[in-house]
Amino acid sequence: MLVETTMRTMLAGAAALLLSGCPAPSFAAESSPKVNEPASELPIPADLRDQIARSCAIGRQLYMLDKVAAIGTDVLFENVKDVETKGLAGYLPLQQVDDDGTPTDSYLVSFFTDETPPRIKYEIRIARDAKPIFQEFGPPKAVVPGFALLVRARQTAIAAMPKTGQPINPVLVPGGAYGEDGVLVYLLAGTNKSDVAVFGRHFRALVASDGGGVTYMKPLSNAVLEMPTRQPSGEPAAALMVTQVITDYPLETHVFTSLLVKMPVYVGTRRGVWRVNGDKISFIGDQTSKGGQ
Repeated sequence: MLVETTMRTMLAGAAALLLSGCPAPSFAAESSPKVNEPASELPIPADLRDQIARSCAIGRQLYMLDKVAAIGTDVLFENVKDVETKGLAGYLPLQQVDDDGTPTDSYLVSFFTDETPPRIKYEIRIARDAKPIFQEFGPPKAVVPGFALLVRARQTAIAAMPKTGQPINPVLVPGGAYGEDGVLVYLLAGTNKSDVAVFGRHFRALVASDGGGVTYMKPLSNAVLEMPTRQPSGEPAAALMVTQVITDYPLETHVFTSLLVKMPVYVGTRRGVWRVNGDKISFIGDQTSKGGQ
């Protein structure tokens, strides 16, 4: 079962992220948004190619894990009344792997209790072209140490995050995906508003492998930033434009947001203008941008 191979799953996921480049997402038949794009693109600067590949890969993984978590939460509320009385502390979405450790198109969202160590009360299995499978455990089932460590890392990062007033959706990614030792906990800002793209304030936290301490908590924008995805007339916007001063290139959260709102995002940095079209990043202008997140 997936819970029994949690750490192997995380490591396999890290390898897949680093080796996969930027193809279209493999689950739920998502693809890059469509837009009339300039005929020419400039070569990505050599010193930024690895970072761009990393932004593509991690951004795609954030989108997939956030998507299956949302599906799993919907299924939970469809099947369980008074969820808030069930003693749940949160959820973990994880991609399943086959016998040789290769990631599959199947995911498991586990809802865990507020005990120490946590136990699993509900599981929702989500796969391509299949109805999600809901399972309840009574009593809740025990977890292996690897799962408990991921829960600890998740909760440690949430507790250390500065308050922004925004809803937060945590997503875990292996530290190896960013060339680091530990667990990356992305604290993705959300919104309860319709037709709004959220570009910040997201955080990337690196938590020690034992889940007990935060190595760093990095904001991925300088402020809360939410942008309407419709024009004043009510028509959908063709694309969105933001500036970025945290880095000289688009981040994984720009890829995540483009996939989420199904819209191209133009990102202005000190090195020039970039187009993030789903999980594809192109360099389209070598110029200096002003302002920033």
